[in-house]
Amino acid sequence: MKTRNGKRAGKWKRVRLGFYSLLVLAALLALVSGASAQERGQVLVLTFKGAVTPILNSYMERGILAAEAHGAEALILQLDTPGGSAEITKEISQRMIQARVPIVVYVAPARAHAGSAGTFITLAAHVAAMAPGSSIGAASPVTGEGEDLPETLMKKATNILVADIKNLAKRRGEKAVEWAARAVEEAAAATADEALELGVIDFIADDLDDLLQKLDGFEVEVGGEKRILHTAGAPVEHLTMNPFEQFMNLSLIHISEPTRLGMISYAVFCL
Repeated sequence: MKTRNGKRAGKWKRVRLGFYSLLVLAALLALVSGASAQERGQVLVLTFKGAVTPILNSYMERGILAAEAHGAEALILQLDTPGGSAEITKEISQRMIQARVPIVVYVAPARAHAGSAGTFITLAAHVAAMAPGSSIGAASPVTGEGEDLPETLMKKATNILVADIKNLAKRRGEKAVEWAARAVEEAAAATADEALELGVIDFIADDLDDLLQKLDGFEVEVGGEKRILHTAGAPVEHLTMNPFEQFMNLSLIHISEPTRLGMISYAVFCL
């Protein structure tokens, strides 16, 4: 049985414990606030290699939400893809256009591709860049097994995709629009140098550091508002895919091409 003094001592012990707990909580909140303040103005970098599937959609959604929440200066998607689902590509493109943060698609490293669906995603970005030796294009529609569509369906799919890609490319000028239409109708492709000359992309960058230097001072339009990018010397944070996304993406990379296409969607871009 506790004495009165013992009860009093126990009471003050609980008070002190509660007080110290509040101090610890306040310190943690201060650290979080400080971290959030430091994160503002950072550049968030996502890196993806593989087919355009719901995995990329999930990864991009997480990246955009994180970039918006932290007031990031820009979100960079380093992309290397042979193509993928038309439906998923449309969802990703729409989300990119609606984003409240500037999005940069960087086709890299050297010899990377923004093939097929990747062409649409690159054109949907506020800024597009490519590494030397990379390529873009070849966006004609095919079936989920990689075969040609029936004639009538092929005509419908092509017309829709041409209209979509023209809308994405129109802010880049007439040459870019013409080439984008040919990328769907004729499976046209371009090197980084050709894409830059056509106005399909804004920069050729050797690596991420070079890209950040070239982006600095570049004007973009986000949600109808003009913004000037300040990326030189900006803190960079890499957001990797979570374990589930990594596992699923790796699984799709290592299965056979026809099987992967069949798993992705009925209508995909050519690979």
